[in-house]
Amino acid sequence: MKILSWNCRGIGDPATVRELRDLVERSSPSVLCLVETQLQKSRVEGLRFSLGFDFSFGVGSTGRSGGICVLWKNSVDISIKSFSQYHVDAWVTEPGIDQWRLSCFYGEATRSLRYKTWNTMTRLRGESTLPWMCIGDFNEILRADEQHGPNERGSAQIEAFKEAVDVCGLADLGYRGLDWTWEKKVAGGHQCRVHLDRALVTACWSFLFPFATLGHLTTV
Repeated sequence: MKILSWNCRGIGDPATVRELRDLVERSSPSVLCLVETQLQKSRVEGLRFSLGFDFSFGVGSTGRSGGICVLWKNSVDISIKSFSQYHVDAWVTEPGIDQWRLSCFYGEATRSLRYKTWNTMTRLRGESTLPWMCIGDFNEILRADEQHGPNERGSAQIEAFKEAVDVCGLADLGYRGLDWTWEKKVAGGHQCRVHLDRALVTACWSFLFPFATLGHLTTV
């Protein structure tokens, strides 16, 4: 099964929807996780028709911030278990494979409040022993070398993320492709590039899918 996770950074623009549709056609995912949709629940769920998915579940944004949506095809059975402004948690059933757990995350954008995302992660850890994957934009890095350019992050906020990952028994799946998933030109004309999006998995998930890989795709 193929999962596509995409940070829209706003999906109300028709050009963005067209780009996403092209990306879906090229990669043919069974499950699509959209984060930072910046749309109401009903509007983002309605995208399933134009994107070619059979089902969807969305969490609306708060004003112009956040928003998560999970879309899936009928080749896989997804049962939504819980959700918040930071996550959608689901149990996944597909033929011939043990049931497992998928959590789509969007980390709190405000640094001083990011602990709320880590609290959500650790709370979810105690709710199931199924093989677990957490995927999405966590808005944080695990190592200082995952940020290139100005506006360096404090060690305390990096350590808070690492602690949550350790408490949950998760490990980074690794990746192929570019070393960053977000970039922006900041003051002084410098380019800031950061590895914010990732997949985190438990050991039993890796045992269930020993050949799983994550690739960083390029978009306009």
